[in-house]
Amino acid sequence: MERRRWLASLAGMAAVLILVAVALAAATRALGAPAASDATLSPLIAELVPRAPLGRLADDLRLSAEQRQSIRGLIDAARPTFAQLERELRAAAELLAKTPPDDPAYPSVVATVRQATAELAAEAVLEASALRSRIHGVLSAEQRSRLIVLEADLDARDELRRDHAVRAFPVSETAAGGAQ
Repeated sequence: MERRRWLASLAGMAAVLILVAVALAAATRALGAPAASDATLSPLIAELVPRAPLGRLADDLRLSAEQRQSIRGLIDAARPTFAQLERELRAAAELLAKTPPDDPAYPSVVATVRQATAELAAEAVLEASALRSRIHGVLSAEQRSRLIVLEADLDARDELRRDHAVRAFPVSETAAGGAQ
């Protein structure tokens, strides 16, 4: 039972880290961002940020130079917040990983990390939503409509890529815990 809680906490922290990375990456991928070598980003987030100075969608949306500059400023302003959230999540994960399950304080550590992770996840969702809203505020009505279509297209391509990866590397029933 304790192992399940520990695995669930670890999975939750990983999900939040991914959420933070994806939120920042989605904003930068969609609307252009500085190079991924930005020292304020962890390798996890930096890998998801496009290496090119501008994202393809910025061109597809026909953003003006002023819009690109404004959006870059919004993303740059959000980076420290996302980086701080990631540092706090990593610290919680490290605390949990460093506490042995047979430690008398382990249940308390699990509860503390679980609560902290839930609060950080909520903050990450709010920050990502606020960034997305600010970016949408820079776009014209036509660009917002076009963005919905382009994001749906990107999502469909991502889904095809995931499906291909699943077919290329199937999990056997034995490895998945099924019947032998």
